[in-house]
Amino acid sequence: MRYLSKLLDFEGKHLAGLDHLRALAIILVFLCHYRAYERPEWVEVIGSFGWVGVDLFFVLSGYLIGYQLLRYLQLNQVIDFKHFYISRTLRILPAYFLVVTLYFMFPVLRERGGIAPFWQFITFTQNFNLDFGNEGSFSHAWSLCIEEQFYLLLPLTLTLIAQKGYLNKGMYILLFLFAASMVVRAISWYYFMAPFYFHDILDGRFVAYNKWVYYPTYNRLDGLLVGVGIAALMVFRPGLRDRLAAYGNQLFFAGCAVIIVAYFFLSKDRLDLLPTLFGYPLIAVGFGLMVLGALYPTCFLYHLRWKISTLIAALSYGIYLCHKFLNHLLQGPLQELGIPAESNWRLLICAIVSVLGALLMHRFIEYPFLQWRNVLLRRRRTIRKVKEAWSSK
Repeated sequence: MRYLSKLLDFEGKHLAGLDHLRALAIILVFLCHYRAYERPEWVEVIGSFGWVGVDLFFVLSGYLIGYQLLRYLQLNQVIDFKHFYISRTLRILPAYFLVVTLYFMFPVLRERGGIAPFWQFITFTQNFNLDFGNEGSFSHAWSLCIEEQFYLLLPLTLTLIAQKGYLNKGMYILLFLFAASMVVRAISWYYFMAPFYFHDILDGRFVAYNKWVYYPTYNRLDGLLVGVGIAALMVFRPGLRDRLAAYGNQLFFAGCAVIIVAYFFLSKDRLDLLPTLFGYPLIAVGFGLMVLGALYPTCFLYHLRWKISTLIAALSYGIYLCHKFLNHLLQGPLQELGIPAESNWRLLICAIVSVLGALLMHRFIEYPFLQWRNVLLRRRRTIRKVKEAWSSK
């Protein structure tokens, strides 16, 4: 009962708006990847743009981690690195390493045959030089690698900025990094993709784009930076934060409008230069406005406490890890049972099994490590308080 209470947030501790957005993100990703199989026609309509679910995850991560670190920095003038890295390690790594191990121990799980080298998964560098054409299995770990690199570097970067006395210039630094990422992405496109367009070469274009433009960290900072920017606004700009509080719905729907613009902007050929240069910023800003709006009680999402969204949000990490190999394993048995490949029933079964797989992983892997994490961090706080009490005598 205690487990279900935490999983479904019976105490109402979660920000419901962010739960809805996290659930939306994993649904978009799931539909995007389900396009690898025969599917209902409507899946193509949504799933062809479903890759933006990863960008929504980036904005959410940027905000949640950024807020945690910036708030701690504001209150204590320093970041507790050990606390932060223990927290992130025990939250992320157990389930991730389990799935990596399964992929390498049981090749039958591999949805696309080839897979990147093991060392790249355990060093979180798989998103560099990733050849989707030959290493497509568990390729979606690229975004997890970016997030791990973000978790590693953000505390160090914020500490350096604080030590140099530049926190009051944080927004300018974020804007500079945002623009720099666009410039680097444009350079990557010109260097690796321009020959495909200048010579009208279609063969290998998508694989090359993913490898050199889409996957590398330095090209995908938009969403994370927008998320950190929202966190900085909430922590260091209380006046603006409070003025925006009256416009939760307006911010959210403005974000939706930006995403719609991005959808049409990217619908023709998202691999071309202009979509590559401006599409990702549009998506990041659109989702950023939606996240910012959802933080305020004046947004309708803030008050919608749907347990289905809470459940999917809580399991979103596990679903992300396991949905591709579970979908792959289910296709044969479902075909033998006579369930049509393009039917909604097959899609629904795959979705339910992915949720159940994530639930099992959460209950028996993630949750025990989270409990251990809480014990370790409580013990650290107690020891620190005792030391402070003794030193004050």
